[in-house]
Amino acid sequence: MGRLSTVLLIAGLILAVFSSMGCTGRVDPETGRVRVLFLGEVARTNELFLGWIAGEPQFALTRVPCDIEWIPIKAAKKFARIYLPRSETTLLDDYDVAVFEDFTPVVLPVSVLDWFQAAVSKGLGLGLIEFANWGGTNEIQKWMSLHFYDLFPADVIMNDFPATQGRTFYEVMNKDGPLELPGIESYPMNRGHHGDLAPRVGSTVEGVWRGRGTPCMVTSSYGRGHTLQLDHGWDNIPDDTRIHYRYLVDYIFNQIFYLAGIPYPKDLDLVHSLRTLFINYEDRRRATIAVAEFVERFGANPSKALEHLESLKARRDEASTDYLKGNYEEARDLMSSVLTELPSVDHELMKAKERALFWIYLIEWTSVFAVSLITSFVVWTLMVKRRLYREVETTRSI
Repeated sequence: MGRLSTVLLIAGLILAVFSSMGCTGRVDPETGRVRVLFLGEVARTNELFLGWIAGEPQFALTRVPCDIEWIPIKAAKKFARIYLPRSETTLLDDYDVAVFEDFTPVVLPVSVLDWFQAAVSKGLGLGLIEFANWGGTNEIQKWMSLHFYDLFPADVIMNDFPATQGRTFYEVMNKDGPLELPGIESYPMNRGHHGDLAPRVGSTVEGVWRGRGTPCMVTSSYGRGHTLQLDHGWDNIPDDTRIHYRYLVDYIFNQIFYLAGIPYPKDLDLVHSLRTLFINYEDRRRATIAVAEFVERFGANPSKALEHLESLKARRDEASTDYLKGNYEEARDLMSSVLTELPSVDHELMKAKERALFWIYLIEWTSVFAVSLITSFVVWTLMVKRRLYREVETTRSI
C-alpha cells in the first residue's frame, strides 16, 4: 500500500509539472513576452490591429509585408527575404507565434514553408487568417497543393458567398475558447465574401456563422503546436464593430493567447482596462513624437519635452513589468498617472513651437518693414524729391 501511495504521489507531481508547463505556454524565456511574427497584410486595413499588438506589453511584434494585393510581388519577396529568419532553428528560437494573413505562397520559398511546418510540429503557434477561398490574391488553390496544407485545421471549400448571405454574425460554439467574449455575437464581424470551411477530424469548431451554420473559426494542433484558421480577414471586420465593440482588442489577443498556449485572462474587465491604457499611451506617444518632428522644422528645440517623454516611457516600462507579473492594480495606477502627464509634454512642445514662431514672425515682420522703408524712400526720391531740382537748360550760341 505504501509503494502504491508513493507511485501515485510521483504521478501527481509529474502531472502537476506538465499542467504548469501547459499554462505557461510559449514565451520569450528572458522577457516573458510572446514573440509574434506577422506575415501578409501589413496595410492600412490592418494597421489598427497590428498597432494593438505592438502596444500590448505581453507581445513583441515583427511585421513582414508580403501580400501582393497591396504591394508588387517583387517587393513582397524582397521583404520576406529581408525579415524572415534564416533557418528553422532561428525561427523556433526567436518566435513563439506566427500569424499568416491572406497572401500567396509564391512569395515564400518552399524551404521556408518547410521550416514553418517543422517549427509548428515542435511548438510554434500558427494562425491562418482569411485562409479561405475568395477568388483573390491569396491563391488558395496553391496553398492546397502544398504539403503545408496539412497544418490547416479545416479543409477549404471552393465556393464563395457574401457576408449578407448568413456570414456576418458569429455564434460561439466552444464556451472555453478564444471567442468566449461578452457581446461578440451581437456585432457584425465580416463584410467580405468567402468560401466555407470543413473542419478536419480532431479539430474544434470555435464558432459558426449565424445563418449559414458553417465554421467561422476552427482550431487544432499539429504536433506540439496550436493552429487556428479564420474564415475571413481581420481587415474584413466592419468599421462599426471597430469603433463600438469594446472587446475587439481582446478578440485579437485571445487568438494569439490560444496559439501561444497561454490561458485567457480571468478578470477580463480589469485586464481590458489595462490594455486600453497601454494602447492609448502608445497612440499618444507616436502623436507626440510626430508633433516634436513638426516643431523641429521651425527651428524649435523640443529636447526638454522629449526628455519628459522619455521619463514617462521609463514609468510605462515599469508598469509593463508589473503587468507581466500579474500586478494589475499597480500597473493600472502607474499607467493612469503616465497618461495624466502626457498633456504636459504636448504643452511643452507647443511652448517651444510658439517661441520658434515668435522669432520667425519677428524676422518676417522686420523684413517686410525694411523692404517697405526702402521702397518708400525710393518712391519718394524718384517721384517727390525730383521736383526740387530743375532740369539743366541747354544753351546755344546765337
